[in-house]
Amino acid sequence: MTRQRGRQAGYSLIELVIVGAMISIVASFAMPSFLNYYRSAKVRAAAQTLSAILNQGRQLAIKDNLTAVAVCITTTTMQFRQPDCSGASIPVAGLTGASNNINAPDGINLTTSGNATFTKLGNAAPGATYTVTDPASGRTLSVIVAASGRIALGP
Repeated sequence: MTRQRGRQAGYSLIELVIVGAMISIVASFAMPSFLNYYRSAKVRAAAQTLSAILNQGRQLAIKDNLTAVAVCITTTTMQFRQPDCSGASIPVAGLTGASNNINAPDGINLTTSGNATFTKLGNAAPGATYTVTDPASGRTLSVIVAASGRIALGP
């Protein structure tokens, strides 16, 4: 048996550079679409979180048979208060911190046209519209609380 000496199996440096360049080109076309998707998903996730917290406030009013539970917000925090936003804050185990604040998702700002106050029957008096905003991209999504207590995501 004779051994053949010559080229060894493998990839050359030129082949690796060409493959790397092709991957870079494809990634540069995909990056804007990915960032667009990421920012939209971030706002949608924050709106769904706010919707869940509003539902928690509604359930708190129903479960504890409270006259009223208001969901009050600042730009980055939320609180449950009774009977309105000037009343005493309500701690919720596992949801609120030491100051009874619920933090908004990172990098998201919250605004409202008026804070929703849920009654012991689960309706909201008055209804409210909360706006979730990503300051980096300017994307917004609304969380609408109807007078019946129904909570929905809107445009």
